[in-house]
Amino acid sequence: MSSPGATSSSLSSLAPKRKTKKKHFVQQKVKVFRASDPVLSVLMWGVNHSINDLSHVPVPVMLLPDDFKASTKIKVSNHLFNKENLPGQFKFKDYCPQVFRNLRERFGIEDQDYQVSLARSPPLKDEEGQRVELLLTSYDHTLIIKEISSEEVEEIHNILSEYHQRECWSRKHLR
Repeated sequence: MSSPGATSSSLSSLAPKRKTKKKHFVQQKVKVFRASDPVLSVLMWGVNHSINDLSHVPVPVMLLPDDFKASTKIKVSNHLFNKENLPGQFKFKDYCPQVFRNLRERFGIEDQDYQVSLARSPPLKDEEGQRVELLLTSYDHTLIIKEISSEEVEEIHNILSEYHQRECWSRKHLR
């Protein structure tokens, strides 16, 4: 005859065991761009995205004519993701990314420094005067950003190649 304690332990060993999966929660590693103005959040997101994309592209030995016409455009549609910080849908266009990377390099601005200046904290609005266009200063006061019209974008495309050549020449000869 067995004792009552032995019976209950033998019955519990016969009962079906439930398998429970151990849940592993992973913290999302997406940088959240927080600014009071959605345009600034998109700017911060776009600069971060652009520099991250460029980091995977080797620096060309020399710029080609197509680099002065190139642009990257990305359309983002986030349904209820990060909606308190970024608009649900937005577009970001990066004009001549290789050319501007080359110019930043010539002026001694590292890509990572540029990214940190514009994406770590929201740029500050310049409240001087009654300007119609948007004028911003990076949070660390190293860069100035100016909103330009589509006509001004076209004008920059028209002069960018010549400007780049002059900058290359002057940097080369004034050292």
